[in-house]
Amino acid sequence: MKKSIATIVISIIITSLTVIGKNYCSYLIPVHNRGISSLTQQGDLNKLFIGSSSFRSNLDIMQLDGQFDHSTFILAYGGNQYIATDIQYDEIKQRSSQRFDTIVIELNPMLLAEEVKLSDTRVTWDLSWEGKKRLWKSMAEYSNVSFPLFYEYFITSGMDDLITYPLTEPFYATRYYKGAKTDNTSPGSLEYLDNEKIDISGLQPVYAQEEALRSLITKCREDGQDFIFLETPHYYRLQDNADYQRLLECATDTLRKNEAPYILASDVDFDYHNPEYFEDLSHMSAAGRTEYTSAVISMLSDDR
Repeated sequence: MKKSIATIVISIIITSLTVIGKNYCSYLIPVHNRGISSLTQQGDLNKLFIGSSSFRSNLDIMQLDGQFDHSTFILAYGGNQYIATDIQYDEIKQRSSQRFDTIVIELNPMLLAEEVKLSDTRVTWDLSWEGKKRLWKSMAEYSNVSFPLFYEYFITSGMDDLITYPLTEPFYATRYYKGAKTDNTSPGSLEYLDNEKIDISGLQPVYAQEEALRSLITKCREDGQDFIFLETPHYYRLQDNADYQRLLECATDTLRKNEAPYILASDVDFDYHNPEYFEDLSHMSAAGRTEYTSAVISMLSDDR
C-alpha cells in the first residue's frame, strides 16, 4: 500500500515538474526552420513574413530566399489571429536585437472576425511564460474561457511535441525551410473545390482583433520598422464571395484609417480561378505557390 502511494506521489511530482518546465521553458527548446526560437537565430533579415497557415502554404520560401539575398523567414501558425500576432511581434523584439528591412503581415479578413481563442497550440510552445500569460489574459478578457480550455492551454498543449521531440523534430526540419512548407502539395479535386460549402455570412469583425491590428501598426511605426500587409488569394469561390469581400472592406478600412500600406490579392497578376493552383479554398498547391510567389515578388521589391 505504501509503495503504491509513493508511486502515485512520485508520478504527480514528475508530471507537475514537467508541466511547469514546459510552460516556462518550451520557447527555449531548439527547433529548426520554424518558430520564434529559430527566427531569432537567423540574424538580420530582408523580409520577415508573419501570418497564418496561408502564408506558410501560399508563399514559396525558396523563391523568396533567392530573390532577397537568402534573407527571409516565415513565422506562421494555423489560424494565427491578430491578437496573437501582436504578442509574437513583442516577443521577437524582446528576445532578439535583429532587424528586418520589411515585415510583411498577413491581411486575412476572416482572421479579423475570429473570436479570441487558442487557434494553434504551436503558439503556446513558441511563447515565453510572459507571452503565454498575455495571450491567456486576452482570451479571458474577450471570450468565454473554461476549465477544459485552461487545461488544454497550460497542461496539454505542446505536450505531444515535447514527448515526441526526438523523433518529430528531424521530420519537421526537413518539411519546413525557414518556416514555410517545402513539400510538393497536390491540387485539390475540382469536385471538392467547386462544391465545398461556404457560409461566412455570420462573421463580423471582432473588436479585440481590430485593436490588435491597430496596435501592430502603431508598434511598427514607433520602432521605425517598415511594414506592409499582404492578402494572399483564396480560390475564387471564397475570394469573390460577397461576405468575404464585406470583411475585406472592413479590414482595409482599418488599414486606410491608420495609413498602413497593403497589397490586395486583386493587385497581383495571379489566376485564382485555376483549380490546379489550390489544395483547398485557402491553401495553394505547389504549382499555385510557385506562380503566386513569382508574381508578388516584384511588388514586394517596390518601394511603397
